[in-house]
Amino acid sequence: MDRFLMQVLVCTTLVVSMIVLSSAQTCSNYAFAGNKMFSSCTDLPYLNSSLHWTYDSSTNTAQIAYRHTAVDTSKWVAWAINPNSTGMVGAQALVAYQQSDGTMKAYTSPISGYQTQLQEGDLSFNVSDLSATYASNEIIIFATIVPPDNGAVNQVWQEGPLSGGSPSAHATTGANVQSKATLNFASGQTGTSGGGNNETGKGNVSDSNTCSNYAFSGNKVFSSCTTLPYLSSFLHWTYDSSTNKVQIAYRHTSVDTSKWVAWAINPTSTGMVGAQALVAYQQSDGTMKAYTSPISGYQTQLQEGALSFNVSDLSATYASNEIIIFATIIPPSNGVVNQVWQDGPLSGGTPTVHATTGANVQSMGTLNFASGQAGSSGGGNSKIRKRNTHGVLNAVSWGTLMPIGAIIARYLKVSKAADPAWFYLHVACQSSAYIVGVAGWATGLKLGSESPGITYTAHRTIGIVLFCLGTLQVFALLLRPKKDHKYRFYWNIYHYSMGYMVIVLSIVNIFKGFDILDPEKKWKDAYIGVIVALGCVAVVLEAFTWQVVLKRRRSQGGSKMPPGMNGSNGYNHNGYGARPHQEA
Repeated sequence: MDRFLMQVLVCTTLVVSMIVLSSAQTCSNYAFAGNKMFSSCTDLPYLNSSLHWTYDSSTNTAQIAYRHTAVDTSKWVAWAINPNSTGMVGAQALVAYQQSDGTMKAYTSPISGYQTQLQEGDLSFNVSDLSATYASNEIIIFATIVPPDNGAVNQVWQEGPLSGGSPSAHATTGANVQSKATLNFASGQTGTSGGGNNETGKGNVSDSNTCSNYAFSGNKVFSSCTTLPYLSSFLHWTYDSSTNKVQIAYRHTSVDTSKWVAWAINPTSTGMVGAQALVAYQQSDGTMKAYTSPISGYQTQLQEGALSFNVSDLSATYASNEIIIFATIIPPSNGVVNQVWQDGPLSGGTPTVHATTGANVQSMGTLNFASGQAGSSGGGNSKIRKRNTHGVLNAVSWGTLMPIGAIIARYLKVSKAADPAWFYLHVACQSSAYIVGVAGWATGLKLGSESPGITYTAHRTIGIVLFCLGTLQVFALLLRPKKDHKYRFYWNIYHYSMGYMVIVLSIVNIFKGFDILDPEKKWKDAYIGVIVALGCVAVVLEAFTWQVVLKRRRSQGGSKMPPGMNGSNGYNHNGYGARPHQEA
């Protein structure tokens, strides 16, 4: 029974570790079966999906693998290219699902309407080598395609239920109507499709809110536009290369009169500090205020001031929950700029600081007015990567390895077969957690130094306390008295109380980190699953441990609980008669 207990705990540790590693997995480190390799990939923002591809520009051919996770055999999945628009109608789809006999069906389906049953049919572009696999609640569609428009496409992906073994209509709310984006196979650049936010629950689409066909009042026309990936915003412009002059219209939708909006160019960096902003909001008398504001720090109140480049014809309008800022500017760098856009609350009729989480800290990018090419800001992506790295390191170390190490120490020591292996496993697990945790703590300090105006007081304070307690635990291990030392009892109290305090504070701080990072729901759900799994394991092992202890107690003629059970002081530290010279 002791050997069984040890095997259960070791297997549980391995399983939970695999869960943690898989939860941190992104498209870039996914390993396909058969050593299949793709040169590029992107994690799609909805429906737990990823797209991998290798693009040959000389033949305009793309080998793709569309992965759709968290799906069971009662569902179909699809990935499509829409050559004509950003929505579902007109999409040319690759569809896959598992049939009743267990085999996978993969086929092509041109979509002509919202009530499609995904009937088979030829697509408007060439598709070959089409196949699909299903394993571990994941469907993967493989294909080789010749995409239209030389690799720059509108992509749509989807999932829905099977009825009678055939696809039926998908949901028309939530992620199912947001799962669309743009993709350039050659450059790897992706973006949010402008039409993604316009589908209604009835399945009707209004394209009036996309940048390409938006109709301005007064018959204003702009030659170029881009759908900005965050905060429901769009930028329209006409660029005159001979004078380096740009007429712009910045549109910010889904905003009411309690908010201000701003669009800015940052001539010196990719972030907010140093940005030269155009700001607008509706005043209490109903008129619109539009003005310029140079931003010198994170706690700015968007005070009025002249910009570092020329601005003229500045005005703003508000209608139908949409603010539009119009202006003529002469941008720096001959039309190649770092752009930032933002919204925030009004207080007493004046702008106050915007949110410092989610889309509000991601709304930045690059823009070439001449070519129309827009992309994510390198600096913004770098900071996001650091934030994600910080979160993953701390979730794995303080939030997962630390509890696993505590479980090992509390329950594995009861097994006769585990002595002294449990001690070395415990030390290895906690030491690894501390080392990885220090790395996560250091990335947090780095992020703080790079964002002096953004402070998460509670998260920061708990992080510092955790680092201090963890460091004290490491030094306490070096100063651990022998089992028969008179101070060992007090050391045990200190060690256990500090250890459990670290675990509780770690879990609390990780959830505070989730609130700050605001990642996709699946990441928070994955960590909750890990914690619930560890909790269930602890409950089961607690009951099993007491069963072992009570059985030994009966076999010893009803004697008191052996000293050392679950951390009590005494020579029998592991629940049976080991002498001090035998102990770890």
